[in-house]
Amino acid sequence: MQSVPETEPHKSPVFLRGLGGIVGQDNVVSVLRSALIAKRPHHAYLFDGPEGVGKATTARALAAALNCLAPPTPGDACGSCEACHKLQAASHPDFIAVNMELSGLADEIEKLLRRVAYPPFEGRAQVVLIDPADQLTAPTALTAANRLLKTLEEPRPDTHFVLISTCGSGLLQTIRSRCQKLRFVPLGDALIEKALTESYGLDGKMAQAVVGLSQGSLGRAVRCAQDPDQLQKRQRDAEGLLLAARGGRAADICQLAGEVGADREEAVEVLELLWLRLHNELRRQGMAQATMAACRTADAMKVVRETQTAIRRYTSAPLSLERMGRHLHTAFLRGTATSGGQGRSAR
Repeated sequence: MQSVPETEPHKSPVFLRGLGGIVGQDNVVSVLRSALIAKRPHHAYLFDGPEGVGKATTARALAAALNCLAPPTPGDACGSCEACHKLQAASHPDFIAVNMELSGLADEIEKLLRRVAYPPFEGRAQVVLIDPADQLTAPTALTAANRLLKTLEEPRPDTHFVLISTCGSGLLQTIRSRCQKLRFVPLGDALIEKALTESYGLDGKMAQAVVGLSQGSLGRAVRCAQDPDQLQKRQRDAEGLLLAARGGRAADICQLAGEVGADREEAVEVLELLWLRLHNELRRQGMAQATMAACRTADAMKVVRETQTAIRRYTSAPLSLERMGRHLHTAFLRGTATSGGQGRSAR
């Protein structure tokens, strides 16, 4: 089976074009470009959305746009100046990617705060990337989160924080309130297929097969091309949880919760696939029409996100998944008749 390389071997990173290199996130790009044109970029952004849809790439594109020595237009970057070359080589002193390993995170944040107390070393602005910001929700990270709050509220004028999250609502409210939240959406199938063929060298047939499993995530598409069996298993687990919850099958919910919840990271990934599955369903139902079916699906999506947050906060993954199954069943029953055996609650 054809596989893809771990990195893009023959193309410069898209972020070297600045915001002009970001595809599939038109609303986000519009907000950021308008802020740069007005010369008023926000001091802290929360990039929230599914994994693998370009959040970290957009953060780097923002850094390129802010520090490019010869930007063609506001928000874009030339890709060839010294600053752009340093960003490509991950050696620009004013782009700071924080090590978010939980061990020693408080000390890492303390070191960061001492660094950003000073002006940029050589660029017009310094950009701090906190990825994944979801780590700040862990019980052992509360000290780090609290240390970050003051600087996040009032950083230097030339310092900009970008927090990357797949579940922004799970972050501390005091952190969320200090950030401008920008919502990233799943990518279209055509965009993913184009990226796989042009940037990763997959042939058209393989790319089309992978797109069906990606559910709007380029990162997931690349991993699928490298290990399709693993992703297919996660897809089956997500679909199994959904079907068991819809039918209120308590025994199946408990069995799947035990299997999927045995690995915490695996459980988070399965839930992300489940959320994307429901998101696609909601789009088909028509989000703007507020139909009863759409409301049920939106409630179910909220339940999935809350379960992800609980697992990230080190609540028991199997118990969280069992509870999710019951709550999903309740959400799917909203507004439907429950008599006559149609919708027996999972207990």
